[in-house]
Amino acid sequence: MENNFDVAIFDMDGTLLDSMRYWRFTTLEFLLAHRLPVRNEDLVRMLDTSSRKLLFEIAEREGVDIGSREAVVSELEGYMNRHYLQDTSLKDQDLPTFLQKLKDCGIRMCVATGSPREFARNGLKRQGILDYFEFVTDNYERGDGVSKDQPEYFVHLAARLGVAPERCVVFEDALYAMESAKAAGCRVLAIEDGTARLQREAILQTADGYAANYAELIERMDSAKFL
Repeated sequence: MENNFDVAIFDMDGTLLDSMRYWRFTTLEFLLAHRLPVRNEDLVRMLDTSSRKLLFEIAEREGVDIGSREAVVSELEGYMNRHYLQDTSLKDQDLPTFLQKLKDCGIRMCVATGSPREFARNGLKRQGILDYFEFVTDNYERGDGVSKDQPEYFVHLAARLGVAPERCVVFEDALYAMESAKAAGCRVLAIEDGTARLQREAILQTADGYAANYAELIERMDSAKFL
């Protein structure tokens, strides 16, 4: 492969791990834990809707107080840590081969996730791929409120890695993060995930490349047509 980038920045949920469905269904875990109604219309929406967004919509409809956003997010993240430790799997079986090929080409790699970085490490370590990455960062590490939905996040990340944003490729499944990465000057390779199916057209218009699985990317690497 002809290296036309220096750094690969990977999202985790839905990109490295097949974990977005667990995130979506933390809505159900929360409702059951708090003895709140589970309605058919909410079950239908769960797979395609952010757990945080849906929970507060349900709380407003039911006229109940579920606490602060911070408390709710912390509880959902706790559910997810259990899934990282026990349930989640690799995005697909070809991912380790792809990561090794990047490493062999001299591409540096890190993980930028919306999940707490210590929980993310649990999931990556359990699947045997943590050591491919120089570091794992999240929305909390900087402590200034800048997160993956802002271009500054990726500008700062490129600076931390000592490269220009234009030399970074961001591997991502979520449209909002793709848009931020593009605005920062990074290139984006979209990884298909079922929870983002309603945004697929917008993702195709935003990303520089799109792959349904890592076997596709391995084939592109071998043919020197990565992006």
